[in-house]
Amino acid sequence: MSERVALVILPVDGSPACVAAAGHAGLLAQVLHARLQLVHVMPPIPAEFSDLPANRKPETDQDRAEQLENARQAFEKARAILDPSLEPECLTLEPDDESLVHRPGRVVADHVRRQSDCLLVLGARHMSDLVKLVEGSVSNEILHRVQCPVTVVHDDAEHEGTARLGLILLPVDGSGHSQAAAALAGDMARNASVPVELIFCQPRGGVDPGDEKPEAIFARAREALGKVPSGVEETLLTTARPSDAIVKHARARQDQSPTVIMGRHGRGVLGEALIGSVSHRVVETAPCPVTVVI
Repeated sequence: MSERVALVILPVDGSPACVAAAGHAGLLAQVLHARLQLVHVMPPIPAEFSDLPANRKPETDQDRAEQLENARQAFEKARAILDPSLEPECLTLEPDDESLVHRPGRVVADHVRRQSDCLLVLGARHMSDLVKLVEGSVSNEILHRVQCPVTVVHDDAEHEGTARLGLILLPVDGSGHSQAAAALAGDMARNASVPVELIFCQPRGGVDPGDEKPEAIFARAREALGKVPSGVEETLLTTARPSDAIVKHARARQDQSPTVIMGRHGRGVLGEALIGSVSHRVVETAPCPVTVVI
């Protein structure tokens, strides 16, 4: 079992994004020797004139029966992607409050916060900035509400399938978040017998005199990684836009079935929207699964 992850959680709703994420969630559960849990958020049931939601039973309530059938189908679609040896736990989650507003992201985040030593896998769609502004993003909402590692898998990832792991790309910057990501990457690399590539994005013109040198940052990341029998490579990228450089590098490694693991500075939703975040941009645009660690 991983030293950091004992439970992999995958929210499912039957969408192509969640089905795509199921394969990677199963892979992570196997690699980390962790339990796998599938969760489905039930929508709130509005009260009718003649009854209350608490009194409505599936066998007599057509709406509720339809919702339960939708949950069953969502679980079945996810299980169909998984390795037959996996036996995931399937849970339906009910909103805790009396609000009729459907906020599945908040319900999932509340559930995850009650767990320990977990990793959350989210299926997401690649959307334009305008669409995200209008529609919002459930995966983005959850990402900013939980403190555990979160892996995001897009339904249009540019490789054949998501249930393969051949290389871990680990962007490093010397921060505590980066060191935590390195520790998780080390667990995965050892269990999956895959190499790790450390990536440091150096500003054009080099680092400032008072900043930590790339060599020192690489050395600290190696220490957090621990022993990686399949090998560790160091790559120095010179760029004015680290997120774009990381994504471009991931595209160049597509034939090796990569996954990105990186730290995230917790600025919060508003701060990241105004200031921008390297990890946020990588999550949105990378062609492979991305895990962010706080």
